[in-house]
Amino acid sequence: MKKSALLITKSMMAAVMAAMLFAAPAFSRVAYAENNEKTTVNKEETVEETKEEVKEEEPNGDEEAQEEVLSEYDQAIKDAADARHALQKDPTHIHHYRWIAKMNESESAEGTINYMCEECDRVWYFRPYPAYHCFQGDIARQIEVAPENFTVKVKTSLFYNFNKQVMEALAKRPDVSLYVSFLRNEYLGDRLSFVIPAGEDTMSLLDENGYAGFIFLGNKYGMTLEEKHEIEEEDAEAEETEAVEETKDTETSESAAKTTKN
Repeated sequence: MKKSALLITKSMMAAVMAAMLFAAPAFSRVAYAENNEKTTVNKEETVEETKEEVKEEEPNGDEEAQEEVLSEYDQAIKDAADARHALQKDPTHIHHYRWIAKMNESESAEGTINYMCEECDRVWYFRPYPAYHCFQGDIARQIEVAPENFTVKVKTSLFYNFNKQVMEALAKRPDVSLYVSFLRNEYLGDRLSFVIPAGEDTMSLLDENGYAGFIFLGNKYGMTLEEKHEIEEEDAEAEETEAVEETKDTETSESAAKTTKN
């Protein structure tokens, strides 16, 4: 009896173990499938989130197009420059080099004078050059390469006259007019403007030293007040003090002159 019971027990244990062996792979596959499903769902969610983030980060094409749109004036300048630069790739083009000044972005900083081809803008050599002379040379160059029947625009907060170089450039381009915006008292004061019409006898505008002041040119061609400079209290007091001192100096000089005569 004991042997029979032992055999029955061993048989039952073997049956249970066999059942567990068959069931284990099934459970394993189900668990893997569930994990795979969850992983797939998580991946899809991650992909969707990534797409949304990319959409948010991608720049709007319309906004880029708006930023790249140039004004009619700037577009004309760019087209003329592109046409000159295209000559650099022309194997038949022969360079004609000369010294041409270029302004710095800051008017008060010195610029460069470039030994460059006047037809394609290729620079062979350059060196630093004083700011004032760069201003004059740069404006002359803008007039020289301007499109036909064009108005070159100059805006300055530092300089207040043109030299012979600019006037000569205008004389050689009778189809080009020159718009100038400047400050009445150099660094400060009202912003004024005037336009030198095309075809003017610009060389006759120079004084005996070879300069043409902006105030003189504005009075000749019509001055426009673009922006009124509001004088602060300290500036007003300083101007009043200067005026009083000038008056005293004048009175002193007149008094001294009378004493000398007597």
